[in-house]
This record gives sequence, structure tokens and C-alpha cells, in this order.
Amino acid sequence: MSAHSITHEKPPLVWHEGFPLGNGVLGAMVWGDGAPLCFTLDHADLWDLRCDESFLDDPRYTYASLRRLIAEGKFDEAREVFEEREKRDNPVLPGKISLGRAELRISSPTEYHATLDLSTATVTGNGWQAFVHKASNVLCIRTQGGELNMIPLAEMTPELAPLGYADPVVTVDGDLHIMAQQVPEGPAFAMAWNPSGTEFFVAVMLGNDVEQASNDASEGVKRALDRGYLTLLAEHNALWEAFWAVSEVHLPEPRMEFLWRYGIYILASCSHPGHAPPGLQGLWAMDGVLPPWHGDYHADMNVQEIFWPACASGHLELLDTWCDLMKAEIPLAQAFTRRFFGTEGTFRPGTSLPEFTSVPCWYTVEYAWSHSGWLAWLVWLRWRYSMDRAWLAETGYPVVAEIFRFYRANLEEGEDGRLHVPLSNSPEYREDKPEAWASDPNIDLALIRRCCVWVTEMEAALGVEELSADAARIREQLAPYALTDDGALCLWKDKPLDDPHRHPSHLMAIHPAMDITIEGSDEDRRIIDASIRQYHSLGQYLWAGHTYAQLISFAAVTGRTGWAYQSLRMLADHWLGPNGLHFNQDFDRCGMSGYAYPAGVYGPFTIEANCAAAAGISDMLVQGWGDCIRVFPAVPDEWKDAAFRGLLTEGAFKVSAVRRDGQTVWVKVVATVAGKVVVRDPFGGEKAVGIRCDERCKGCEAGCYVAELGEGEAMVLAREGVEVEEGEIAGMVRPWEGPGVGLR
Repeated sequence: MSAHSITHEKPPLVWHEGFPLGNGVLGAMVWGDGAPLCFTLDHADLWDLRCDESFLDDPRYTYASLRRLIAEGKFDEAREVFEEREKRDNPVLPGKISLGRAELRISSPTEYHATLDLSTATVTGNGWQAFVHKASNVLCIRTQGGELNMIPLAEMTPELAPLGYADPVVTVDGDLHIMAQQVPEGPAFAMAWNPSGTEFFVAVMLGNDVEQASNDASEGVKRALDRGYLTLLAEHNALWEAFWAVSEVHLPEPRMEFLWRYGIYILASCSHPGHAPPGLQGLWAMDGVLPPWHGDYHADMNVQEIFWPACASGHLELLDTWCDLMKAEIPLAQAFTRRFFGTEGTFRPGTSLPEFTSVPCWYTVEYAWSHSGWLAWLVWLRWRYSMDRAWLAETGYPVVAEIFRFYRANLEEGEDGRLHVPLSNSPEYREDKPEAWASDPNIDLALIRRCCVWVTEMEAALGVEELSADAARIREQLAPYALTDDGALCLWKDKPLDDPHRHPSHLMAIHPAMDITIEGSDEDRRIIDASIRQYHSLGQYLWAGHTYAQLISFAAVTGRTGWAYQSLRMLADHWLGPNGLHFNQDFDRCGMSGYAYPAGVYGPFTIEANCAAAAGISDMLVQGWGDCIRVFPAVPDEWKDAAFRGLLTEGAFKVSAVRRDGQTVWVKVVATVAGKVVVRDPFGGEKAVGIRCDERCKGCEAGCYVAELGEGEAMVLAREGVEVEEGEIAGMVRPWEGPGVGLR
């Protein structure tokens, strides 16, 4: 089994076992046995955003009223105003919708065997091949002959029947068929295709109306037919080759190497600058039903995990889809914040859709303060991994500054002289029950503290001093973290976590906020140790797949190598389907988790854990927080050999390294912008003995190798006698056998 492929030896007869394809704009899930071969289609910008927002007109719909109702114990009234009415008025929409399904009946289906090659984003079966062209919104299929038909969205999704969708407009343009449909109060979309032959092309276009979308789709197919399948395939392969050339990871365990590449593949297949960022299901909206949770943006963990691997992999353009959305939505977020809080700044709710569209959600989660700060963290990461001052001035700083202004305007000084969060929630703890509400959740305090640091750092980079003084004051005056008597982080004051909650949000100060680190004070390390002991003591029965995915990185940055590896193993062994996608269930029903379904029944599919696993593996291989690079900081003993090339760290350094027989033998650091590089000694404390440094390195002092590098300059460290050609690092990792991915 290739570490970069999925092979099915029997046909995926249900949508969720298929092969995901996409170019960031057009997505296709490939499934079926050839009679027919199915392609469930989706487009990044296709959402039905109709929303009954009359709930906003209730005079009680303010943060002040929410606080009053909770303080008075009027929880039923609060839930009615802030949750139930919106749910009743919006039972189906707004949400993500798919395009429909293309069905190809192959003239002579043969024994099924098909492989998705992640390197080229191409599925090859017996007598057929398919890909979504990386640079144009065209699904390309080659067969030995067959007939291609389209099933319209409304026909395959009965839930849409009462929602006023007009019948699709079906036309013929020469040998081409075109199906177009207008989304009420939204865009039109069209699919054009040639219904017969050996080479099939399905072009998908959105437009202001059916005519425009139809014309554009028709032209898209004509261009594809003129160029031909093989020409498009060669171009497509070259573009993916260039994509994967940015960075690579090689591990001795093929399944784990697959998970790194697969998480990045999933993100790259559903995120593209200039288009709406992916929601919970990316570009693979459910076939025949509307996606769970409206396919929305969950800001209490899912959005963040989805975009994590964009940083270390060096594909910051994939993160730009989210950062650009936040920048574009600043005026809408400002208006909502003025309406709901009566203050300046921008507050981000727990769930949303493009255009800052509201989505029904537990009201406890919806109005928690942490979402704003955690989304600001994504923007800060985009800055730290690029050090791009032009981008910072245009996008990064405006987004983070507005979120800081929200915190500054709404924190309240208590009798103790401290600043407090008056009412919030530790996300999804106790769902929407009365006991979920609290003041000063530790997750909020951690993110507010860090937001003060981020905005100060950004202003220093831009030569601005508008908010820095207030940021320093707020960070100093903010309420302290709530700890148990044993020194473990609580949910909030006098409230330790009391069940194995799937969201370790109370540990935000440790990771990912990194306000308390293992390289901090003795007190910091005591808090980390106590918090991990307490969290482990509660068991794992209510953990989910995304929990294990998040904990890979958490364990890696806290020096728990075994925990990081076992979290990765747990995710791989229990939470991934036969096509590698993450589902909210323990497939083995082993008793470790309460999230289990009967055999053959699939829980909801979401992409965040796939992406977070890739980021977690990167964190096991290299870390750059605190202006210090750590090479192979959390590599398990099972990986005696490992190598990576071009992984990006904070400070905008590209790092490559090789590990042989359990020892680091070679490290190269390239500065993408001029700066000081500090590398924690990766050679086991041998200092300069037996280590070769290039002339830019000042040697090893205080356990670190240091160099001042100009843009494009590199520092190389290696054991004596070791020479490495970067193009050959894959061959330096000796594999051991591991299970492959696919239907058997």
C-alpha cells in the first residue's frame, strides 16, 4: 500500500465511503460500482443563506437582557429568546447545499478495484479514471464508453421540496446538455456535460442568473473537449506536483504518513482564495440530504482544526480563505456587536455561514466569548508563519484589533479591582443547560490574555501604538486563572471539570493559546502536570474523534511524546472510515467512547479531525513557538527513522531534518524573511562535539544553535560524515509494515 493512496477492492456503495476529489472550489465524491458510477457534486460558494431574522427584533435580544434573565433564573425565557425561536423560524435553512449527482453508467462494468492517488488527486478504477481539474471547475472522466446523466439537487434532496426551488432548467447546446437552477434569493448554478463518449467533462459554474451560469458552464465543457482529457490530466498532475513540492513528510509507518498527507489533501481540496471557506463537511455536502449542523462554521473548535495544517505545510493560501472572510465581514460583525452588546469591536458567534449569516445553535455556545479570540488566533498564526507586514497591515491587524476592542469594551472591573468576563460559557460543557453559564471561563481568560499579546506584537511590527497600552493594562488586570486545590486548571472559579468532556477547552491556556508552557516557570509546569493528571483521571468515554486529533498537538507541545502518538493511533484505529474520512463515532465500538453507532451505521462526517491530525504530526516533527525551533520534539520510539522537508514554523522559517536510528543527523533552516533563528539543540546535548555547523551559525550556547539569516539564507547542522540531498530524504526513511487504507 502506498502511503499516499486509498485503494478500494470492493465498490463503495454508499456516499460516505467514496473518494473525495476537489480543487478548492468544485468538489466531487466518487462512489458506486459503475452501474452507475456516482459523482456527488458541490461548490464552495453554493449556500442557501435565506434566514428568518425576525428573532433579532425582539427587544430582549441583547447581551444585557441575557445577563438579566440568567441572573434571575429565567432560563426557559432566555432559551426561548436566544435559541428556540430562531430554531423554529429556521428549521432547515440557512445552510450548505450540494449541486446534485452525476451518474455514469459504464458500458461494461468489470471487477471493482479503484485507487485515489493523493499525489495527483486522481481516482483510477478498472477501465475508468476521474479527477477535478485543479485550475478549472471541470470534473474530467475517461472510460471505455458509457452514458452520463445528472440528477438535480431538488430531486435527490426531498427536504428542499417545500422551500420554493424552481424546477431546474434543462437545455441542449449541440451535443451538450445543461442543467441550471436558481437558488431563491441567491446565485444560479449550472452544470454542463457531454452525455456520451469515452471522455466526459462536467463543468460547474455559478452566476447571477440561469442564463449566465448556463453559458459559462457550456463554454467550460467546450474548452475541455477542445483540449482533451490527456492534456488536462497532464496539466492537473503538474499543478498538484507543484503543490506537494512545497513540503513533505516521510515516516516509517505508512498509515501515519498517509494521515499527514491526507489532512493537507482534504484542506487543499476544499479551500481556495477568493471563495467561501469550507464548513464542517468541506466540499462534500451529503448526498440526498442536507448536511448536519447546516454545514456551518463551528467556531468553538472545528474551524480552527480545519485550518491548522495550512501553517506547518507552508500553504498559507489555504488559511487565507478564512482570514479574508473575517476581514470582509468586519462591518457586519461590527453592526451585530453594536446591536447585541451596544459596544465597539467585533464579536464572533459560535456558529455562522458566509455573509455573517446566523445559524441556530445552543445559546450557551452561541454567545460564549472564546470564539472571537480563538478565531483571532488563526489570524495571528497567519502573521507569525509569514511575517508579511503588508498582509498584516491589510488583513491581520484590522481583524485582531477589532476583536481586542470588543474585549476592551465589555470586560467589567469587579470589587477586587480585576477585569472579569461577566457571562460566558466553556464551549459545549453542559450543552444549553442552565449550569453551562458562568463568569470568567478559563478559556476566555486565556484567549483575552493572548489577544493582548497579539495586538501588541502586531502594532510593534507596524510601528503603531494605538492599542498597546490598553493591551498591557488589560493583561495585567485580568482575573487570574481558576485552579483546583491541586493546581489544575478549572472550567471557571470553583468549578473543576467533572466529566470526560470532548472539548478540553478549559486547557486553552496550555494549548493552543500557549500562555502556560513547559518552558515557562516552575509554576507553569506544575499547572500543566496537575491539569493533565486531572483530565486523564476522568477517562475518555465522552471524548470524540476531534478530541484525539486536538490532543496530538496538545501532547506534543507539552513534551508527552507517548500521549501524542497514542492519540494519533486512537484517531486512526477508531474514528476514521474506510476512505480515511473522520466520522463522529467509534467504529470499533470498543467501549472507549460513548460515541458509537450500530454496525453499518455512520455518524456525522466532518473534516476537522483529518486536518488536525496532519497538524499534530507536524507538531511531533517540528515546533517554532516562543521564537525557538525544536526539531523532532515529540517523535515516538516507534519512528527510529523520520524525515521532513520544508515545514514552516513561526518566524517564517522553513525547516528540513532527517532522523536515523533514533538520532537527529541533519537539520536545515531557511529564512523566508530576514531574522534571527534559534534552534534547540537537536543532537541530544552533545553541543558542538561531532556536529558540523555552517559559517552562519554562532555555535551552540545555552542549549541552542543561533544564527542571523538574511532572506533566503540557510543554516545547516549535521553530524560529522552526514551528507543529505534534500531531494533524496524519502529514501532515508526505512519503512515498517503497517495497515493500508481502503475497503477490503
